[in-house]
Formats: sequence, structure tokens, C-alpha cells
Amino acid sequence: MYAKAYAQNYQQIDLAAEVEQASPHRLVTMLFEGFLKHVAKAKVAMELGQYDVKAHNVNLAMNILVGLKGGLSHDASPELANRLFELYDYCERRLLDASARRDVAGFDEVDGLIRQIKEAWEAIGPSEDVRRIEAAVA
Repeated sequence: MYAKAYAQNYQQIDLAAEVEQASPHRLVTMLFEGFLKHVAKAKVAMELGQYDVKAHNVNLAMNILVGLKGGLSHDASPELANRLFELYDYCERRLLDASARRDVAGFDEVDGLIRQIKEAWEAIGPSEDVRRIEAAVA
């Protein structure tokens, strides 16, 4: 019983330390990773009939989508930001619908969409300025 609580506390501290030290590029990657993790947990919970766990993880995934939408820079690239906003908005609606209908295909769809964006984001990599700063600090 206590071991689980200690493990959870350690994970929270470890995550907080990673967030504090992360570059903006890494923070977005972490949001994608968190989203995918919560969608996977929600899907498994749904399949096991643990609907409270499913709902909790769907809510966390939805909050991450809100964060991703809020972090878009409409000044730097308005067209790209608008397209990503629409995609994240679609994923919110689709995830909510999949949760309500207990639709595994909906969970798989949003997982696939965000996974593609995550892979593209990782392929871009951080900007040269971020790499220089990270190298100076390391």
C-alpha cells in the first residue's frame, strides 16, 4: 500500500524536475507523450469495464489537447496554427464521442492522429538556439 504511494510521489517529483529543465520543444513532446499514455489507459480501462478510470484518463487527455491548442503560435505561422487547432479540436470531439459510445476505433483514431503529429514534431527537432542553450547548460 505504501509502496504504491511512494512510487507515485517519486513519479510526480521526477516529472516536475523534467518539466522544469525541459526546452519548449521537449515540453510539447511531453504533452504528446502524456496524451498518448492517457488515451491508451482509457482504452484499456474501457475494455476492462473500469469506466471511472476511463473517464479520468479521457479528461486528462482532453486537458492536454486544451494545452496544446493554447500553446499554438498564431503569429509565427497562422495557417499551420489554425490547422493544428482544428485537428486538436476534432480530436477532442472524437475522443469525447468515442468515450461516450465506448468506441475502440475512436480511441485508435485519435491515437493515430496525435502520434503522426508527435513524430513530425520530433523529426523537426528543437531550434538551433535551443540546441545552443542546451549545450551550454549541459
